[in-house]
Amino acid sequence: MRSKPGNGASPKPQARVIAITSGKGGVGKTNIVANLGYALCKAGKRVLIFDADLGLGNLDVLLGLTPRYNLSHVVEGVKTLPEIVINGPGNLKILPASSGIQEMTRLTFFQKLEIFNELNALLCNYDIVLIDTAAGISSNVLYFNTSADEIMVVVTPEPHRSPMPTP
Repeated sequence: MRSKPGNGASPKPQARVIAITSGKGGVGKTNIVANLGYALCKAGKRVLIFDADLGLGNLDVLLGLTPRYNLSHVVEGVKTLPEIVINGPGNLKILPASSGIQEMTRLTFFQKLEIFNELNALLCNYDIVLIDTAAGISSNVLYFNTSADEIMVVVTPEPHRSPMPTP
């Protein structure tokens, strides 16, 4: 996601981009992202959280926010990425995903590239960008993970159920 400086110009400092991901739903990714982002803001960092669960985004709900626009408006060409950024608690900045729009789960390569071109332009405004991915290994999840500088994988033990012993 880093852009390379051209013509000998010194590069602008850009955000550290961290994708928080998991192969399974319900492990607490969004809670970790929200709390990590809040703690980093309290430590003086400029933090943007990108809710990249494109089909069922819920970071806004978790934080008690009601965005007027979301990523679907960017994909439709109605808004730009900077226009949909909203303020969250503790000085967090949030890029809200859509929820319940099936087309958002099947973005083309060029749609994903356009999102990241716009996101790349925002990087100099932040110290850290946290990407809250959807669960699983869909092409969107893999794309967002490979676009990050670092990946944090959230896991939780799921108890194995053994058959009931016979009396």
